[in-house]
Amino acid sequence: MPAPRAITSARNPVVQRFRDAAAGAVDGAMMAEGARLVAEALDAGLGLLAAAVSPRCADGALRARLQASAAEFYECSDEVMARLSALETAPGVAVLLQRPATDEAAVLGRALVPLVVVAAGVRDPGNLGSLLRTAEAVGASGVLTMAGGADPFRDKAVRGSMGSVFRLPTLHGYDAAAVVAFAERHRLQLVVADGAGERAYSEVDLRRPTALVVGGEAHGVPPELLRAAAVRVRIPLCAPVESLNVAVAAGVLLFEAARQRR
Repeated sequence: MPAPRAITSARNPVVQRFRDAAAGAVDGAMMAEGARLVAEALDAGLGLLAAAVSPRCADGALRARLQASAAEFYECSDEVMARLSALETAPGVAVLLQRPATDEAAVLGRALVPLVVVAAGVRDPGNLGSLLRTAEAVGASGVLTMAGGADPFRDKAVRGSMGSVFRLPTLHGYDAAAVVAFAERHRLQLVVADGAGERAYSEVDLRRPTALVVGGEAHGVPPELLRAAAVRVRIPLCAPVESLNVAVAAGVLLFEAARQRR
């Protein structure tokens, strides 16, 4: 159990280290803030690189868990925590975590019929976090996120996932060719959500091993994936609405897959 170390100045390098991790600029690390999210990280068994607490954190049991688990444990004022935090109102507890170790086998999971979600060009980290939460809720085996989209391990996506990114196997940085190769290598049908898709989502057999591709509202799915798709599916909408938030669309499709697989 490390002895507490005091951070008395916002210029302490540890403060910048936390902020860099929140921005995704520390290799292999990510930041989480707030008692609930930090507890989720501890429960997930992620490596705890450092923890910082201020008087605003009144959860003594959580403090004790952090001090027992963290490689480094810091105490600071609420003012210093405000500079360390990536939030407008600092919650009083923040941690640096090792990013989960994941490979393609983990993304496929142990299921005989994998269901992998591919986030193509989802640039809003909050939307990506919500998508991760939805994917875990429906029992998806894992997630691939494409280069050019939000980093699932940056602070806003971590918060948006409400802890799902700690548990759901997620790989980041694929390009279109790598997604196609992944699907071919693991014999997954490539199902792409597309407003101009030839079939309604409920008409497609999602009981098969599937890679389900959803794209951001602004730019949609890359043309390479549209061309490679085994099937392009649409969600029928009432006019004049033309599209759904990506996390909502993913939820519609994923819960249909779950319904079919019961």
